[in-house]
Amino acid sequence: MIYYLNIKKYREESITLIKKETKNTHCPYCKGEGYFQLRLGGSETCNCCNGSGRK
Repeated sequence: MIYYLNIKKYREESITLIKKETKNTHCPYCKGEGYFQLRLGGSETCNCCNGSGRK
């Protein structure tokens, strides 16, 4: 029974976090920065938000 309650509590907390994240207006791909850092150096504009950082 305790195990079930812990799972239920965890799911409720996860759902709350998801709801908070969806209210955010930042671009989900670049996290609101408008660009990506490339591994070999340099950066590239985010194609999803066209560099604005917003959805």
